[in-house]
Amino acid sequence: MKRVIGFAALMVICFGLKAQVGNDPDCYIKTGDKIYLGTELKMGLVNSRISLSDGTVAKVKNRDITAYRHHNKIYMKMPVICDRYDTICMAMMQYIKSSSEYDIFLYCCNDLIDNTYKLANVHRNIFFVFKDGKFYRRIAENQTEALLAYGIKEE
Repeated sequence: MKRVIGFAALMVICFGLKAQVGNDPDCYIKTGDKIYLGTELKMGLVNSRISLSDGTVAKVKNRDITAYRHHNKIYMKMPVICDRYDTICMAMMQYIKSSSEYDIFLYCCNDLIDNTYKLANVHRNIFFVFKDGKFYRRIAENQTEALLAYGIKEE
């Protein structure tokens, strides 16, 4: 009987420790002056909600967000550079990797039909390379040799 009670107590302790470890914050939202750490992130059209570690939910306007992490993906607000090297706007780009000199970001956009500004049902991935925090190069997803030069493997 003592063994059964001891075994049951040990099982309860093990499951309790596993439940505590599972609630580590693996998401965050960074605004201009605050960082919200949480366990789950839900992005909406206007607002985002992050479940904080203490169980409360924080609501943040999307226009105030400068960076966020959702589990294993990091997104940062970076300038979008068009084909003519004009800065169009700022957009959230997925952080891919960095080396000693370069930071590489992925931007997913809708393709336009023959420059008529009608959206096609095609998504295009564009990689942006920044060197020392400044725009360096733009690489389309079909330029495999250029992608391999920066260590990006085709998925």
